[in-house]
Amino acid sequence: MNKNIIVLVSLLTVFNLFSQDRKEFDYELLGALALESNQLISYKIVFNAKENGFIEGYSYTDLSGENETKSYIRGYYDVKSKNIQFKESDILYTKSEFLPEEFCFVSFKGKFKGETKKKLLEGNFTGIYDDRDTCATGKLKLVSTKFVEKKIKKVYKKVKKINKVKKIDSVVIAELEPENYLKKFSETKIKSGEKVSVFVYTSKLKMEIWDYGKEDGDVITILKNNKPVLENYAVTKKKKSITLNLEDHNNLIKIITVNSGKLKTNTAKLILYDFRREYEVVADLEEGKEAFINIVKLNVKK
Repeated sequence: MNKNIIVLVSLLTVFNLFSQDRKEFDYELLGALALESNQLISYKIVFNAKENGFIEGYSYTDLSGENETKSYIRGYYDVKSKNIQFKESDILYTKSEFLPEEFCFVSFKGKFKGETKKKLLEGNFTGIYDDRDTCATGKLKLVSTKFVEKKIKKVYKKVKKINKVKKIDSVVIAELEPENYLKKFSETKIKSGEKVSVFVYTSKLKMEIWDYGKEDGDVITILKNNKPVLENYAVTKKKKSITLNLEDHNNLIKIITVNSGKLKTNTAKLILYDFRREYEVVADLEEGKEAFINIVKLNVKK
């Protein structure tokens, strides 16, 4: 493959990590945590700002990585001074094997800089354990996702120009088209063999399942702690709703693809509803393969 094409495709691979969660927020920024150990960890925040300056939203750490985690963020933004501060708390989901009390939560203070369109944000952060001990320090640098999307479109145009001179596979071109590419990474995905843990505060959990891709005959079986809750179910565009009665602590949900349909992969979407929040996951599985959602029931902190 042409060296220029390899570079461009590599850039798009980096950008895709930051294209999750297409819901509307007042602010969407992405970039990286730069630890003092010189380690870089991908990072994204989305939040809404109220008139009184209070902000509330979510953070995403290690996007598409083995420790991908989504947490709440709350803080304050002064529009006049452009100063902002926020803290992470209360994990919604994680692909990490760490327990909630072992997580390192980000506490950040920084300032918006430069052009409004770029929405460049940088400052210092401290990582804090649940018991308030410090676990990391470093710098946080973020930029507006809208600015990144413009860059993606420019890269795609360059790929198209190269395609006129040296033909690129049509399937590759279709996958790199910005709208398709961003949509592909719009939700949290679990692939064959992966496990994601979600944390809830309820004894009953509502689950909705439907075909997220093209309706092509996908058939799945869902087990809870190895007991069937949905067997040989043909997934369609119509949402199927079931209620899960949760055990104390862990409830392991296994999603098995019995038949992947004509497209050879099962793209079932699942939404889990707690009484105070929801969790959205896309199971992108091969036929005969399985993925896991570990539902951890937590006690409300006093």
